[in-house]
Amino acid sequence: MNHRDATATRRGTGRRPGGSPALAGVLAAVLLAVAPASAASRCRVASGEAVWVERVVRGDEVVLVDGRRVRLASVEAPRAPLVADAAAVREAAALDAAARAALGDRVEGREISFAEVGVDRHGRRLGHLYDTDAGQWIEAGLVAAGHLRVLPSRAERDCAADLLVEERAAIRARRGLWGSASFAVVAATATDLLARVGRWTVVEGEVRSVGRSGGRTWLNFGEDFRRDFAVVMDDKDLEGLRAAGFDATAARGRTVRVRGVVVQRGGPRIVVEVPEAIERVTR
Repeated sequence: MNHRDATATRRGTGRRPGGSPALAGVLAAVLLAVAPASAASRCRVASGEAVWVERVVRGDEVVLVDGRRVRLASVEAPRAPLVADAAAVREAAALDAAARAALGDRVEGREISFAEVGVDRHGRRLGHLYDTDAGQWIEAGLVAAGHLRVLPSRAERDCAADLLVEERAAIRARRGLWGSASFAVVAATATDLLARVGRWTVVEGEVRSVGRSGGRTWLNFGEDFRRDFAVVMDDKDLEGLRAAGFDATAARGRTVRVRGVVVQRGGPRIVVEVPEAIERVTR
């Protein structure tokens, strides 16, 4: 199931937590029976569990009435940088408050569907939330509104790919966090990229050259590869990138958008491991 699936029929009314266990079974059966509306959609969640949300903790985390803490998968609400000035901290707090309110409006005190995909290192359940009455994927709506940003990973590639479609539109419109100083897309030529080491960042710019060294391919965005921003890819991942539509060897002269944690290896770098973390930008 994905965020384009529409299920207009309401699933039971007036039953609070601890009510009929049959409801959860019916809901799961219905979710399994609904076919994806678009063949282009890659996110497939086989089934969902009917749950009640007690409260929202953050813009990407909720607590269920049974005590489970749920962290939304493949997305992140704005967080203040570990090293930041007071203005950046205030901006991040305001953006997280907006994300928390938007998530609360959609799920708090309501019965929804929870599709679990794993557990994180803090013991929180990872998964996706669906409004089963409206047939809407909660995360997709929050990403489209600019409240959350997408974090692709090897474990959640397909759903991240669908969420990125929503995020591209939010970036173009500079909605929510994408219009802020702290979280907007950063130019690859920005002089302060080293100040973002350790932070998840979206960077965009023109590839000036492509190089190979030590089993890795480098996309260089400046003349001095020892100082300027670069993207690093393991050669073993290049075929997967090419199959997904990104040919690193032909990237010279192309405008590229990349997302990930900025690291320092001489100059600022982002290491790309999954195709969803990098894309060509067309205007």
